[in-house]
Amino acid sequence: MRSRIQHLLKHPLIYGSSIVVTGGILANFFNFLFNLFMSRSLSVTDYGTLASIISLITFPTLLVAAVNPVIIRFAGNYFVKDEASLLKGLYYLFFRFLFVSGTLVGIFSLLFLHQIGQFFHITNNTILIFADLYIWLSFVSIINASFLQAKLAFGFQVIAGLITALMKLLLGVIFVILGYSVAGATGALIVSGIVGYGISFIPLRFLFSHKAKYPNIKSKEFFRYGIPTALTLLGLTSFISTDIILVKHFFDSTQAGLYAGLSLIGRIIFFISAPIGTVMFPIIVQKHSKGDNFLNTFKLAVGMVLAPSILLTLFYFFFPRFTILFFLKRPDYLSIAPLLSVFALYISFYCVLYLFANFYLSIKKTKIYLPVLAGAMLQIVLISMYHQTFIQIIMISFVLVLLLVIGFLLYYPYATKK
Repeated sequence: MRSRIQHLLKHPLIYGSSIVVTGGILANFFNFLFNLFMSRSLSVTDYGTLASIISLITFPTLLVAAVNPVIIRFAGNYFVKDEASLLKGLYYLFFRFLFVSGTLVGIFSLLFLHQIGQFFHITNNTILIFADLYIWLSFVSIINASFLQAKLAFGFQVIAGLITALMKLLLGVIFVILGYSVAGATGALIVSGIVGYGISFIPLRFLFSHKAKYPNIKSKEFFRYGIPTALTLLGLTSFISTDIILVKHFFDSTQAGLYAGLSLIGRIIFFISAPIGTVMFPIIVQKHSKGDNFLNTFKLAVGMVLAPSILLTLFYFFFPRFTILFFLKRPDYLSIAPLLSVFALYISFYCVLYLFANFYLSIKKTKIYLPVLAGAMLQIVLISMYHQTFIQIIMISFVLVLLLVIGFLLYYPYATKK
């Protein structure tokens, strides 16, 4: 029995997840303290503005993160075979692509800065310029994160994430105390992001001691996997970002701040479970490439996602007022207490959907982008039509995610059939 437990603890998913989840919890704790400090130090209106800016940043940054599985799929194979020259060539190929793409997106955003400000009711252009800089940084830095993940360097990922999160918290506190308000909070994101990017080069420095050999990646193969993967992750990102953006557009600033607080507490569930999918993806990519059995790894990941999701949802259901006052402190947020358990249930199903989507992408079942993207677009349409109350917005998102989870469960026997 003891030997079985030791063997289980050495399982790559358990071992890697324990590192990433522990580090992720600490990093997310610092991120949570950042949001907590901002929700208490800024007015409800200013916090709503900050939440909208973070959502605005999240969309393009997570859009570019859609190349993450693509990079991992190719880099993972090269790491398994210890082909450093091909890894360096792959790195250069993606870096050039991401640098140019990020620059074009940054220029495009600057050209429409006024229109973006009008949509979000933000008149401070400095905040929007800072957001634009952060988006550009996310484009050029994603390749390092992808290579670390493909290398299974989970320990270093945790260290870099902790340093970045801690710097964001400390700088955010300092800048806001100095009176820079939302601009200071956004500036803290940029500086901490630059530091984290610099640190991520340390375990990848071996790449630059080899001569680059550019891999022969056929365009058809790249786009057949890359585009559906990007669209899948775009759809997944949309589910937890669009609601905040549309609430900021359709509701007044105070209401937007209340919804941002609700979203902050609800998404704690996702922050805890997300690292499990992060660890699972490269492990299954490598197992799938070598023809090894990967189903037990996925089933284990499902159990590890469900456990905290169910427990936190139940806690939110029985103690909504305590939860809100514990996290946000301000009694102003108590009006969202009746919505907390429903929102938590929605996020729990989203966590399952997110894990299933990553699993299917890791075994090259890329056609899942069709229902995910359709669901995300339908969410935007329905919220644009029906947004009189918060419960309407939450239920639209919940029902769509639930339908996708059911569809993915029905697809599972077909997708894993040998």
